[in-house]
Amino acid sequence: MRFFQYFYLGICLSFVGYTSAYAQNIPEQTIASFFQSLNTPATGAITQPVPTRSITPMLMLAQQNWKQLSPETQALVSPWLMRPDNGVSNPPPGVSFYTAAQVPNLSTLATTHFLFHYLDDAVYPNDANRANAAFVAQLATEAEKVWTQEITTMGYTAPPSDGTLGGDAKYDIYLLDVGAVGIYGYVTGDPQTLTGTPYPNTIYTHMVLDNDFASQQFGYPNTLTPAQVTLAHEFFHSIQSGYDNQEFPATLESLSTWMEDKVYPAIKDNLQYIGEVYTDSDGNSQFSSGENFIDRNGNGLRESGSQDYPELPLDSFGLTQSGLEQYGRFLWIRYLSDKHGDTLIRNILTAMGQTAGNNTYAAMDASLQNIGSSLATAFHEFGIWNIDTSQYQNGADYPMAWGDNLFKNGANISSNASVALQPFSGNQKHLSTVYELIQNPVGTYTFTTTGTAKLSVLNQNVAGGTYTITAIPLNAGQGVWTAPAGLSKATFVISNTSAIDDSMTWQLTDGVTPALPVLSNSNINVLSTPNSNGGSSGGCLTTANHTYALWIWLLLLPTLLLTKQKSIDKTHTLTTKDQ
Repeated sequence: MRFFQYFYLGICLSFVGYTSAYAQNIPEQTIASFFQSLNTPATGAITQPVPTRSITPMLMLAQQNWKQLSPETQALVSPWLMRPDNGVSNPPPGVSFYTAAQVPNLSTLATTHFLFHYLDDAVYPNDANRANAAFVAQLATEAEKVWTQEITTMGYTAPPSDGTLGGDAKYDIYLLDVGAVGIYGYVTGDPQTLTGTPYPNTIYTHMVLDNDFASQQFGYPNTLTPAQVTLAHEFFHSIQSGYDNQEFPATLESLSTWMEDKVYPAIKDNLQYIGEVYTDSDGNSQFSSGENFIDRNGNGLRESGSQDYPELPLDSFGLTQSGLEQYGRFLWIRYLSDKHGDTLIRNILTAMGQTAGNNTYAAMDASLQNIGSSLATAFHEFGIWNIDTSQYQNGADYPMAWGDNLFKNGANISSNASVALQPFSGNQKHLSTVYELIQNPVGTYTFTTTGTAKLSVLNQNVAGGTYTITAIPLNAGQGVWTAPAGLSKATFVISNTSAIDDSMTWQLTDGVTPALPVLSNSNINVLSTPNSNGGSSGGCLTTANHTYALWIWLLLLPTLLLTKQKSIDKTHTLTTKDQ
């Protein structure tokens, strides 16, 4: 049960002066604001910060752009990059690092692959950073289980060695009271540690974990459960840094959240990020008052999650009010692994590592094409699975994706009229999905789009019954579907399969209205065009005429209004997010 009060850590931060040219405009204000919030202890009526694992990608972002940061911002971030046993002279105000006097007295526990560093509570009984030796031994046992699963069994390349930093060549884990500022743990590299071996962006890292995972800080009934999933999650960040940490942060988080399942399948902690499962009694693919739901955190309220925001891009980060949809996108990785096997995920990470800079979607597309699929095909099927969740191995644990307007016979709807897309001025964002529902469909329906769309219809013969899937081919952006007699419900699955195009619009009409004229088609390739250096530009996906920001989550006010609108429309309680 997690009943303590939260403050919003500042993951979802807007700033004036945002441009799409990320390579030329580093979001320094966002980095500074994040760490300023993190470095300030909770005060007043707010008694506990919201727990987060999002500090790792923020540290990655800061490292990638270190030379462009002002001295003031570097000073904010520096302590979080340093090893706690360096005797940090200016520790963050919100958390105490080891003092210079304590460093020589640190206790260590060595395993086959790890070296734990901690203040033994028998020596420092009153220090906030103290750790119990028995608990450290538990962590050490779990860390080796994580290594065995992720490295030995699944075949990922082990994180590169840091040489003798920390005392020897083993992977260093430091225990601190980072739970005081709501942090489970984080991974970072020492400043400027790019090694270039075996991949262009390879860096070595160390890990910091909370010293006790106390229930009053994290709200779990025991201390081992959050420690287990944090180890699985953060160590996969360590592995990612050995390949390439300059990919979309949302993707790196979704990969690590997926890995929690692979190491500890029985814990299911990551379900908190996708929304609570409910029974769609009225068939509108939306949670309605009075419908039954699985109350996982016991607060009597149906919690929302990433499945309630399918219209946000796949790489969105912190755009919902809870700011956690990037974790819930582990379902995208889960779809890929359930459909094509775990080896595909390792192949994607390898492909990411072979190109300097951000090539997230190019790596996914190339790896999928190697097995006869593509990013566009896979993403559209992912949208289908998110309605028909029975196709997932653990589908009973996943709520269906949130449907949009209930399409009425005798009426038309467009992307501009879509409640989900109105805050985006009617444009459907890259790698996003919108669902339009028709109950008791009759006649012929015409779909017309200006963008890189894929379209299917999921049919139910009886309310709540099994789905049949009909793909609708689009010719010059237009497709037609005729409803078979006697259907109970049809759901149009509308996917923008482009990795970069945020301008897609569409219209949908029924048979009563004459077919729409073909709209001007502005299809854009799914993949980025390599720049003169052979890679994507500075963390952006680019074409000859388009440059899009890595940090889609750093949007202006209209995007933030989406959160307000959706929180009203969806009648979810988002301010007490279970974490």
